[in-house]
Amino acid sequence: MSDDNLNENFKRWACSLSGCDGGNPKAKMWISGIEWGIGEYPYEKYYLEELPKEIEKGEYAPADKYPWNDTLEPKKGQYGKNVAKLVSAINGKKVEDYNSFVENTDGSELFKLNLYPIAFKNTSDSSWKEYKLDELTGFPEKHLFRTWCFFNRFPVFAQKVINNEPKVIIGTGISYLTDFFACFHGLKEMKSKINANHIVSSYSTNDSPRYYYWSKITNETTLFVIPFLGKPSGLNSNELIQKMGDKIKEITNFN
Repeated sequence: MSDDNLNENFKRWACSLSGCDGGNPKAKMWISGIEWGIGEYPYEKYYLEELPKEIEKGEYAPADKYPWNDTLEPKKGQYGKNVAKLVSAINGKKVEDYNSFVENTDGSELFKLNLYPIAFKNTSDSSWKEYKLDELTGFPEKHLFRTWCFFNRFPVFAQKVINNEPKVIIGTGISYLTDFFACFHGLKEMKSKINANHIVSSYSTNDSPRYYYWSKITNETTLFVIPFLGKPSGLNSNELIQKMGDKIKEITNFN
């Protein structure tokens, strides 16, 4: 896909760590969402004021420590709290003790990022033209922006995996399985075998299994793609999060 008509600042911004929450790329654990959720933040202020200014600066560098306390604020919703619970479980703790775990961390033990750099209320395409993102980015449709990221942004992250060698990368949202593997494994390498496993819990509302996917993507790094941390069909209980964390710890011998 040609990017000749794209703003150079946008290309530098989109191929940097834009959309990342911060943390240490040298950490043993990376956790990736799909894109920032904008929540109750004023849409107009973000799309029409803050985002254009951020893109204009070009390359983006997030904080070098993951902001645990900020992400655990109630106004941030359940996702940040569930991240803390999952990380606690992988480190051999009980999810109920996540506050105690976080209090004994400094934010350097995790790198938190997102596949795509622009925040949205949800993953639909409805906001793209409504907030003039077609004019801001140069892409008429959101799916074209995502496709461009596959070939331009994702290789940057795949190289960072090779350079930093995290022990485990966790993508949250199995409907984006292909995106996570393309981003962290690389498009050319996706022919390697993907191991499919599942977790079944009687604590879910309909007693249905929770499926997840994992594969060694380098000699040092295992990539997991797991259900979203929350939502009815995701990891929406302490029991499910604990079991998922325990399984990741078991597979990777994480310590």
